[in-house]
Amino acid sequence: MIRARIFTLSLLPMLLVGAMIAHAADSGPEAVVRTASDRVLVLIEDGKAYIKEDPDRFYRAVHDVLEPVVAFDAFARGVMGPFWREATPAQRTRFIETFKWGLLRTYSAALTEFSDGDVVVLDPDKPPRTPDRRDVRMEIRTSKGDVYPVMYAMALDDKTQWRVRNLVVGGVNIGLTYQNQFKSAMRDPKYGGSMDKVIDGWATVVEAEKAKTATELGSGDSGKAS
Repeated sequence: MIRARIFTLSLLPMLLVGAMIAHAADSGPEAVVRTASDRVLVLIEDGKAYIKEDPDRFYRAVHDVLEPVVAFDAFARGVMGPFWREATPAQRTRFIETFKWGLLRTYSAALTEFSDGDVVVLDPDKPPRTPDRRDVRMEIRTSKGDVYPVMYAMALDDKTQWRVRNLVVGGVNIGLTYQNQFKSAMRDPKYGGSMDKVIDGWATVVEAEKAKTATELGSGDSGKAS
């Protein structure tokens, strides 16, 4: 059932990158993530004590870590894909906010389940193709021996700060997955081709697709020998 848990862990590497606040570009993305991981795991551990009673407090804490260093605007634009050109400025802005808070609210609670593993940032296996782009590889290793490979695409904004643009978790390209969900929703008769309705219902779209994916992956794994 390792693959079925991919979506519940997909925000964790974003949080690890998110703690890069105030680090200079010459620190390098791998070094920055290694330094940040302990701080973020403390945030997750602390959140277990109060998230059920005060979830908004945890969402705000996650937001404060992510906002400066995750390129939500670029991430959201990629999710909208060709529909970005059709959207009005107001729709674009609204989707960026909806997308951002949807990520935070969907996955923040799931993050509190992660407490028995290690996060290992791997050294690059080859030189970067360009100085302002970097794919950083990470492994989330649980006490049960499960290993969740993570790769996140980072870009150096304004030559001073690395920011997350996309994630690949366990071979699943999160940006592309969301883009397919947005495209399917735009074609869904339920929304009547209305971009406003798709944006309004984005959290529902993600939850429905996540549940469907988990079910399909779980069914596929159930027949395999352990």
